[in-house]
Amino acid sequence: MKIYHLAFSILFSTHFALLTKIVKAEDGNELFNLCSRFPHNSKCEDYEAPIPLKNRLGDKAKCLISGQEEVEDCRINLTEESITLYLETGVDLNILDGEKDTKEIEVPLTDIQSFTYSERKKIDTGMVIAFGVYGLLSKKKTATFNLRLKPSQETEENILTEKVTFVTKRDIGRDMRQFLEEKTNLNAEILDLDL
Repeated sequence: MKIYHLAFSILFSTHFALLTKIVKAEDGNELFNLCSRFPHNSKCEDYEAPIPLKNRLGDKAKCLISGQEEVEDCRINLTEESITLYLETGVDLNILDGEKDTKEIEVPLTDIQSFTYSERKKIDTGMVIAFGVYGLLSKKKTATFNLRLKPSQETEENILTEKVTFVTKRDIGRDMRQFLEEKTNLNAEILDLDL
């Protein structure tokens, strides 16, 4: 009789734990839907809804933050006081239709010690695959920035950022370079201009 009670209680607790996880997942979706529509609802007071990269402000780029191992898709948004980087983080989320949440890293313009700038043309492999030899005629024109920041700048996410590197389209990069030179009173060190 004791074994029967033990088996029943184990089965019941396992079923209850599984049911709790399902309810929490449904609550997460419901909370996301509620707070997306009604952000001032009292249930949404401390809730931060995940935001996919496509819904962030700024220009598309590839970013590498010091301390990270991989280059990530990101967006760069320049304001009068700072550069804000939005980077994808975590795993694909169902509530975002399979996209990832993003984190925000803000770099005040006053924290930039120096920066380098380069322009390059590189072969677009997709065009080569699609159009063969004719694809070699179309090259991606990119601009690369390396920002050196004042030592030991720590962000809200506790990410140590001493160097930020990002690559964007050349025309966007030229505008960014001019903007950064004006706002920081620094001249970019030109590394390479592959015109």
